[in-house]
Amino acid sequence: MKPAIGAAAIGAAAVLAMALASAPLRAATASTPPAPGPMRELRFPAFADQTLSNGLRLIQIERHGEPAVSLRLLVPAGKLYEPAAKAGLAGAVADLLTQGTATRSAQQIAAAIDGVGGSLDAGSGPDFTSVSAAVTSDQLDLALELLADVVLHPNFPEGEIERWRRQSLSNLELQRADPGYLAEVSLQRLVFGAFPYGLPSAGTPESLRGLTRDDLVAFHRDHYLPNGAILAVVGDFRPATALAAVERVFGGWAKGAAPRPPALDLPAYPRRRVVVIDKPDAVQTQIRIGQAALAYTDPDYFTATVYGTVLGGGSSGRLFREIRIKRGLAYGAYSGFGEQLVSGSFAVRTSTKTASTVEALRVALDEIAAMGRAPVPAVELDEAKTFLNGAFPLEIESGGAVASRVLTALGYGLSRGFLDSYRDRISAVTPAEIQRFGAGRIHPESMVVVLVGNAAAFGPDLAKLLGPFETIPAADLDPLAPDLRRRTATAPAPRGPGG
Repeated sequence: MKPAIGAAAIGAAAVLAMALASAPLRAATASTPPAPGPMRELRFPAFADQTLSNGLRLIQIERHGEPAVSLRLLVPAGKLYEPAAKAGLAGAVADLLTQGTATRSAQQIAAAIDGVGGSLDAGSGPDFTSVSAAVTSDQLDLALELLADVVLHPNFPEGEIERWRRQSLSNLELQRADPGYLAEVSLQRLVFGAFPYGLPSAGTPESLRGLTRDDLVAFHRDHYLPNGAILAVVGDFRPATALAAVERVFGGWAKGAAPRPPALDLPAYPRRRVVVIDKPDAVQTQIRIGQAALAYTDPDYFTATVYGTVLGGGSSGRLFREIRIKRGLAYGAYSGFGEQLVSGSFAVRTSTKTASTVEALRVALDEIAAMGRAPVPAVELDEAKTFLNGAFPLEIESGGAVASRVLTALGYGLSRGFLDSYRDRISAVTPAEIQRFGAGRIHPESMVVVLVGNAAAFGPDLAKLLGPFETIPAADLDPLAPDLRRRTATAPAPRGPGG
């Protein structure tokens, strides 16, 4: 499972973008949307906020429309805390939580939750690990018991570790053949350098082969702590009953010394860094353009959200209009921000046929630069804000979605006011703020550009547009290496006479 934690939760805008990316090209036609209706009043659901004696924070949100309860526990145990040589460790721990505890096997855990028609999942992101359960209301005690068991008492059986390792290595082998994956891991490594955000979440074959059970046990011991963790209970339940049940199963969870995130140290590029991952057999080019950007608590969060929507949040975004609709160069072109605890990222993503690689890249860079040169027209800005505010209610329809939203905000140190004021603060963003943000916080002249495709076919035109660039054969790409190049064993030098 991939939790919606670490970057902003995936919402309607992202779903729309993914749908459009797979739509046939001929479906893109310019049209005038109907005028938006008045925005209906919306207040985020009320919730109770309590802290247990061991530091575990409990959020209770009552929703009595249907007999169901969603649980989500957030723990600061993402890849932010991984050692550089142990890429994939946080994800391994999360994946193996449900694969055996001190008293239950993986099969018994699955049978217990499946037997009541529920679900139990765990996954790790850049900053946090999220463990979730969903059951009917009458099974709340069982869900809490299972949730506590997998979080507090995983035993990481050697057999399950090896099964996980084989499956993960097989997945990585498939991903290495995917140009989109190569583009993403290269971009994040170049943007974040040796900082943990730059390491691939799934690890590399070398790092996964090196993980031991002792590594998993130590990471769990040091990072799965109640102080800093937040549990959300959402749905049809009685608050007093839920509090008593939570105290019963989590009350014995012992506090610890929470680890601090490493100091932020990012690469500085005085000029644009252009890297081509060469795949001679490719008929399309994956294009990524990005830079380090906002932490989740950045004061420009709402301005950035609107900026990203205007530039590339969907089919009405400038990138989509210019690259797909006007020129037919790609099936989709999008931009967005990934806000995280220490630093976030901004990225433009598209793919195009090899012959149009440089043209699509040029248009994308031009559109980024244009956002900082002139104010966004009022009509265009209003359309973006209407879309965001209209999508927000859809993103909190289910109990799990509400829990995700609350935990994301509280996990990053924000208050309920962040949620209640979301639509008002989106509506308040002005053209001048968008231009100021585009000119001062976004830097196309020093961004990272990653292209994955047939370098020989587009290389000469790329050099004319951007000047010198680096080329790395796809087979030699190593996301853990400082220069992204896989090291090969060097044969010993021949010895001379008497040597």
